[in-house]
Amino acid sequence: MGYNTDFVGELYFTKPITEEQEKKLKTFLGANCSEYPEWESNDFYLGYINLEFTDDFDGLQWDHSEKSYDMVKKINLILREMRKEFPNFGLYGELEAYGEIPGDLWKIVIENGWAVGKGVTITESIIKCPHCYKEINLSN
Repeated sequence: MGYNTDFVGELYFTKPITEEQEKKLKTFLGANCSEYPEWESNDFYLGYINLEFTDDFDGLQWDHSEKSYDMVKKINLILREMRKEFPNFGLYGELEAYGEIPGDLWKIVIENGWAVGKGVTITESIIKCPHCYKEINLSN
């Protein structure tokens, strides 16, 4: 079982990546964190890094895997580990997060070079459900 969260959006590279950076990034994408103790994670088990390159290779996006937990921690792990070898590596942008329970909406933004989870305030009176795409009138 477990809980499912979908992510929409992209985290872009602050500068175009080099071949060396691309090669290093590939070691993280889809990897199981528990198989890499050298990544120095304080968490006992972070699981798989459910991120992939965007189609244009200008950033990272969610890979549509189910049960994508601890995404903020995983993005920060990538940032920290990449900066050990490439100090100027960075990301910008945001990922919107939609949990399977209605109202579980939040986003991941990059602030001061690190991923941060933020709440979302809905200001529109009519929104679309991210799961079934039906319109929901919040003013009723």
